[in-house]
Amino acid sequence: MTGGRENLIPGKIARSFLIGFCVLITRFFVDVPCSMAADVESQIAQADSGSALNTGSDLNADSSSVTEPEPSSNKNIVAIDKALYLELIKLSRFNVRFHLEANAHQPWRSITYPLGRESGTAVAFAANLIDLRQQGKNLNHPAGISRNAVKDSIACGITGSAISGASSGLELAQNSWVMWKAKKNGFSPKESMQFVLDVVKTTDVLLDERERLIALETSVPRRRVRQLESALLKRIRQQLLFEFKTWSCHSRDQAWRENTFFAVDTAQSFLRMTASILARNALEDPDLAGSSIICAMVSNSVATINPIFRNLVGMAVRKHQSAKLAKAFPTERPDMPDGMSLEELKKLKASHPTEKDHEELLTSALVLSERSEKIDINLDRETKEVARYRQVAQQQSLSGPLIGLTGVTAATLSAVAFYDYRDEPKTALRLGFSGRIVSATGQAYALAITPYTVFSGMRRNKKLKERGQLPAQLMAERLKNLDRFEAQVRALEPEM
Repeated sequence: MTGGRENLIPGKIARSFLIGFCVLITRFFVDVPCSMAADVESQIAQADSGSALNTGSDLNADSSSVTEPEPSSNKNIVAIDKALYLELIKLSRFNVRFHLEANAHQPWRSITYPLGRESGTAVAFAANLIDLRQQGKNLNHPAGISRNAVKDSIACGITGSAISGASSGLELAQNSWVMWKAKKNGFSPKESMQFVLDVVKTTDVLLDERERLIALETSVPRRRVRQLESALLKRIRQQLLFEFKTWSCHSRDQAWRENTFFAVDTAQSFLRMTASILARNALEDPDLAGSSIICAMVSNSVATINPIFRNLVGMAVRKHQSAKLAKAFPTERPDMPDGMSLEELKKLKASHPTEKDHEELLTSALVLSERSEKIDINLDRETKEVARYRQVAQQQSLSGPLIGLTGVTAATLSAVAFYDYRDEPKTALRLGFSGRIVSATGQAYALAITPYTVFSGMRRNKKLKERGQLPAQLMAERLKNLDRFEAQVRALEPEM
């Protein structure tokens, strides 16, 4: 009788030890609130204490029907679980660093780019005001327009377009530098996918070995508990894979949206500057006015479709990245595995009272795993909102095309005036005056929308920072939790 009791004690210790690891994994991988995890640990401690006091009675009741596993089997499972936890920690930490570095955006850029675009728009707006003043005073006397005032207007137009183009070009260069740095650190699309593939292969081997040891388990209730533990580990891994897929697709989407806009905007800004230069030369050679108008029309047309085009490019790249990752490893959102339900746990408790502590443990793990998914969804949404509030008026999906259309209207009226009413100065002047009014309205709208968007974003980020809910803060806290959990895992000694 004494020998049988000594054989059971290592099994009890192994079971309690593995239960403690499940509590740790739910706390640090799934953002478990400490109070809930503490309640579970307290219940487990009480259950283990009671079972230790009643070991003799358990032996009398179960020794004839349940055969305990060999200590070496428990030792092997603990060693496998330790390796699994370390791989999951590595994947979770990689996800965080990928999210922080793949599309890093320096805080000062949220001010410098809007400031540059506002400066360029303001100078171009000044050019329109000069023209409107001259044309308004001389609607019936086109010959009264000051030649020097026209030169000043054109000079302002050239300067404004150059500032806007340089601002977008600088943003494109900074994004390229961030992408180069991310690639150097192993966060390029190809290298990041290979890293995740290596983790998947390693964990697959460990999970297969764990399943093999579970199949050797002679105790039916204990085997069922081991199977539930494996299902929980697989679900956590799948959540991390789904998280990587989500953030990887978002990273590609954001990079292509921004870089497409900046590249196209730089080109159309300098094309508009070319139009202004041709207009300046047209004062000496009137035939160049037609080329100037065509350049302005093309430039404003490109500015109109740029916000829509960039969105289409981003969506196409996101879909491509999602399909590419789906071929490499499973990326679907994790579902609740069969048997991991409250009903199943209650049945297990009713049938095998000695395993009653597993119901509270696994129930808490499942609930908190669902909470982790909601946190990831909120984090993804907050990240997109932060990026949206960095957009100037010309980048926005609604205001950008509207502003661009005002420029197209002005260029169209100028083309009609030049090609159809070149010999009717009054009519041509009035058409040009109408176009200037429309163009100035769009510029005034842009000058109002950009600072409103930027300051709204700053207020929102300040509130999030005060609550500790900025994406960077959430990621930093998660890294701290992972560091603490890794230290505890590495301290594990599976000598059972």
